[in-house]
Amino acid sequence: MNKNLPEIMMPASLAVVALLICGLLLTATGVLDEYLPTSASQIEQPGGCAVVDMPSSLNRVAFDTLHLPVGKRRAILAGEFLFKGNCAQCHGIVDVVVGPALAGVRKRRPEKWLHAWVKNSSKLIASGDEYAVKVYEQYQKQQMPSFQLSNEEISQIFDYLQAVEKQGAMVAAN
Repeated sequence: MNKNLPEIMMPASLAVVALLICGLLLTATGVLDEYLPTSASQIEQPGGCAVVDMPSSLNRVAFDTLHLPVGKRRAILAGEFLFKGNCAQCHGIVDVVVGPALAGVRKRRPEKWLHAWVKNSSKLIASGDEYAVKVYEQYQKQQMPSFQLSNEEISQIFDYLQAVEKQGAMVAAN
């Protein structure tokens, strides 16, 4: 009646290994994507910092009704983190602060131009770019600092801005 330790441990170890292999296969094939956590409290941000709570400017219920894939949700949440850490001091989404409101920014300029502006607005102004000079003049020649963000990070900020806009439109429609 007494089983020795190896007789007990071997089947248990094999079961654990089998579960790990199944989990890896499901993850690799993308089957688990719809079940992965997508709230900000469960998503790790670039640099290993975790967001502690759901974004304040994105209503959880409205965010869920956008029906976005997991990857897009993560981009939006990362974008909020980046926006609040780099942009919110000078820009509102719908309100002018020091610089222009950023709602609809993708409709005003092409993405490539926006990346160049965020990375080095001074260079665009110095090049004589008509729109860059206009913005610079319109905001009392207030120089926007250059940011060392990747194109992906800049796009995540714009994804966040669009999500907030869409959420606002959904709330207004209801």
